[in-house]
This record gives sequence, structure tokens and C-alpha cells, in this order.
Amino acid sequence: MLRYQIKKILGITVYLTVFQYSNAAPVFADSIGASVILLSVHTNPGILALREQYPRKMDAKGKYVFTPGVEGYYQQQFASSPLKMDSMRFAIGAGYDCADMKFGYMHWGGRWVFPWTDQLLLDVGLGPSLIFRESWKKRFAELVADEEGFWVESDEFIPGYQYKWLIGGNLELQYEFATNRHAYWAVVPAINQFLVINSMGVKYSF
Repeated sequence: MLRYQIKKILGITVYLTVFQYSNAAPVFADSIGASVILLSVHTNPGILALREQYPRKMDAKGKYVFTPGVEGYYQQQFASSPLKMDSMRFAIGAGYDCADMKFGYMHWGGRWVFPWTDQLLLDVGLGPSLIFRESWKKRFAELVADEEGFWVESDEFIPGYQYKWLIGGNLELQYEFATNRHAYWAVVPAINQFLVINSMGVKYSF
């Protein structure tokens, strides 16, 4: 298992290297951002008996859950790039999930920008990600079966946590309220659970 994880990490590293150095005129990171994770919305009914036990649920059925956390990132613009990418971003986040267990993620991927007005734009990201959370078996041993087999758990890689490597990303609606300063609302869709994570933050460009 550990050997498999090392191979996967090396593969992702090669992927990132190809995109990072494919730019003909590389530049240093030219923007940074930070956001506060606020809310998770579950659109899949799921296991109701489980959701009714979410500690920070905002409704009886656990559809809306307060999931506090923070995220930070740095971003590098491209003068020219493959797949018409506008930039690359490295992001890292941490907080508490629906079950009030610790969670986190790391992401490095491409960004595509779609301007709507002079001040409003949509920023779309996609790339390799590692997500992890404290094992839900610690809190919901009798209810968590993970019948879809989505999460992986191993004593050799992040012991005590469930994790997943995947291609992930987010959508950001950005508003420029001052020169080189944006406020944004971001959503991260998790297709396997029909889950949407919402956050709000600010971005500063150098």
C-alpha cells in the first residue's frame, strides 16, 4: 500500500512539473488568497439516521451543516500555457467536517478565467487533490459502512484518517472591489455525496 501511494505521489509530481514549466515565460507567484469555509449543503438524502447526528447541523435532517475551516493559496499567472490555462494554484485547507471531525486537503491545479463584466468574473479550477478526514468510525462506527467504497483507510498512510486522491477543483465568483483586490464566493462540489462546500474570501494580486 505504501509503495502504491509513493508511486501515485510521484505521478502527480510529474504532472505538476509538466504544467509548471510548459509556460514559455515563467513568473513568480503573483497573487494570494484566503477564505473562511462556512457551510456544507447535502443534496443527497443519504443515511438520515447518520445525518440527524451531525453536531453542527442547521436543520433537522442535516442537509445544511456548519463546517468551519480556513483555506489559503498562492497563484501564478501564465503568459502562455497548455489547455488555455490562465494560471496555476496551490491551495491548502483545514477545518471540521459534518461529523465535527478534523479534515483537510491539498490541491494544485490549473485555473480558467471567464470575465463577465469589468469587475465580475468566474474563476474555475481543476487539478490533482488529496483530501483527508479523521475516520468516521471513531464517531459513527455502527452507521458508517461506506458502501460506495469512496474513502481509503490505512495504517501506513495518514494513520487514523480516511483519504482520497482525485481530480478536484472549485468555482469562484470574484468581484474586484479595489485595484488588485477581489472578494469571492467559492463552491467545491463533491459529486460522490452530492455535497457542496461554500466559502468566502479575499484575493490580492501583486
